[in-house]
Amino acid sequence: MRMRQSNRTRSRLMRAGATAVETAAVLTVFLLFLFGILEYCRLIYCQQVITNAAREGARYAIVNSFNSTIVSDTQTVVQGYMGGLDKSLENYNCQVYAADASSNNIGSPQNVAFGDYICCDVSVTYSPILPSFLYMSNNLTLRSKCCMGCEAN
Repeated sequence: MRMRQSNRTRSRLMRAGATAVETAAVLTVFLLFLFGILEYCRLIYCQQVITNAAREGARYAIVNSFNSTIVSDTQTVVQGYMGGLDKSLENYNCQVYAADASSNNIGSPQNVAFGDYICCDVSVTYSPILPSFLYMSNNLTLRSKCCMGCEAN
C-alpha cells in the first residue's frame, strides 16, 4: 500500500518540476518579447517627438523670419515641443538656419527672401534600457530635419 502512495507522490513531484521548467522557459521568451516591444515603442515615441518638434520649429521660424532673435526663439519653441526629452536624452542639439533646395546650411535664417528655405535640425542620442539584451547598439542617434519655404517678405 505504501508503495502506491510513494509512486503517486513521486509522480506529482515530477509533474510539478516539469511545470516549473516549462514555466521558466515560456516566461523567459515572453519577457524577451515584452521588453523588446516596450523598447522599440519607446524608440519610436522618441523619434516621433523629435520629428514633431523639428516640424513645429521650422514652422515657427518661417512665420517669424523677420525677428532678430529667430534662432534662440525657435530653439525655445523646439524645447517646448520636446516634452522633456531634451533633458532625459543625451547630446540634444537644435540648429536653425537658412537652407538651399538640398537643405544645406547657407547662413542665418533672419530675413530670408521669398522662396528661400529655413531648416530646423534636431538631434539626440538615444540609449536603450537593455541594449545587450535586445542586441541593439549602446547609442543610437535620432535626427529629424524639417525645411519650409518662405512665402512672405
